[in-house]
Amino acid sequence: MKIKKYTFLLLAILSIVSCKKEVAKSPEKKTNKRPNIIFLMDDQHRFDALGMINKQVITPTLDSLAKEGVFFSEAVCQAPMCVPSRNSMMLGLYPNQNGVYRNSDGIKDENVPVKTLAEYFKEAGYETAGFGKTHWGRYRTNTRGFETRYTSEIKEDGGITMLEMNPESKKKYNAEIADMGPGEENNLGYLGFTSKLEEEEHRDGWVTKQAINYINKREDERPLFLYLSYMKPHAGHNVPKGYEDLYNADTIKYAEQPNWTEDKSPHSKGVNRRDMYREYWSKASKEEWQLMTMRYYANVTWIDDMMGRTLKALKEKGLLENTLIVYTSDHGEMLGERFYKFNKYNLYDASVRIPMLLSGTALPKEIKRNSVDKLSAENTDIVPTLLNFAEIKPDEKLLGENLLSQKRNSATFAALHERKDEAAFMWRTPEYKLILVFNKKKNAANYTEEDIKTGEFFNLKEDPKEWQNIYNSKAIANIKQDYKEALLSHLKKQTLLVQ
Repeated sequence: MKIKKYTFLLLAILSIVSCKKEVAKSPEKKTNKRPNIIFLMDDQHRFDALGMINKQVITPTLDSLAKEGVFFSEAVCQAPMCVPSRNSMMLGLYPNQNGVYRNSDGIKDENVPVKTLAEYFKEAGYETAGFGKTHWGRYRTNTRGFETRYTSEIKEDGGITMLEMNPESKKKYNAEIADMGPGEENNLGYLGFTSKLEEEEHRDGWVTKQAINYINKREDERPLFLYLSYMKPHAGHNVPKGYEDLYNADTIKYAEQPNWTEDKSPHSKGVNRRDMYREYWSKASKEEWQLMTMRYYANVTWIDDMMGRTLKALKEKGLLENTLIVYTSDHGEMLGERFYKFNKYNLYDASVRIPMLLSGTALPKEIKRNSVDKLSAENTDIVPTLLNFAEIKPDEKLLGENLLSQKRNSATFAALHERKDEAAFMWRTPEYKLILVFNKKKNAANYTEEDIKTGEFFNLKEDPKEWQNIYNSKAIANIKQDYKEALLSHLKKQTLLVQ
């Protein structure tokens, strides 16, 4: 099963590293002009699927950005599923504030309670260009602040889709993934295969092409806010030809399972196709586990490569000389961990933690390069951080913190509303994690200790896999109570803004 590593592909990776080193070393240009903002993100990217953390993974672009910036090692999303996470990220509001709790939710344009990130930058005099996935939810929306807008899937009024521009390519892609099920997340979607399509016939390849074409043709003198968002490494794992060849599947380490006979996940037991995954992967061969995991990493490498090519185009256009670059993902990926869990929909670390970094020539000099920030970091922090950096005043008070400040909390928060009558919330530090399940209320500010149904508590230093629930241990009773009070206090700040 050993996969050969072709020389030209290794040279390609080396060229990416070389290109990124050039980007990172670009001298800062002294200017009074507002800095450009480059916002990079992808979908379902595990916090540890980075070369700088996991030597199995090839990510020269992101590794290079981290070396020239700051990496937030404790970053989390606010809801481990696409729609609520992305609404929180682009509005700077928790799900309990914006009312978007699940993938079936959304907000109509006329009811959005605050400006979107793109709207803030557009009104401040930036040119705003958005490429790729935003996933606002159930309602058809306008571009919500983007003057230039290209999406591969969901139509936005005023934007251009892959189906409109390249219908034959979109039809080819749809045909290739037809057997992968909803969201490309059935067992075939995870096991994957080598794609027979050209890169630009893939949605993310098409989006990259449109972004680079735009950059090459751009003549606008305004500062630039560019958003580039990918749909992978989310399953399906139909990786374009070449990227699997960079890996040796025989050496890939995959998820270790606890010695359980049933799922022990009080806040998320039974949600989201659990029986389908367990039935298949509990019987899968070592070869299948390694191929599945390797193809996820190969997708990560493909996205990293396209990010590198986009940054190269920006550099050649002179658009990285006074620029802040932010990278994040909307949530993680379980990859079969913790009793055959796949995708997300729970508050365990592989699902809720995300890779996050800030880099670029405009990063303040007082921020140490190649540093790791271990304070709290949440996707809701991105809006206040970027607005503060660009000296744009928010219209509303946001609960997120400035990631460039060292006066931040040490704890992070996330929410899960996947069950009809329950809501689960997480309060996490690098040492411990508390998860509480409540009888659901419309307004999170009204939750009290009496509403708690059950809970989980983990010592993350001693039990990083979160296999040992010590919620009822008397030894940690005082610590658990402190975390419980902090979580309830944080919930009381999250008043619902959309009726």
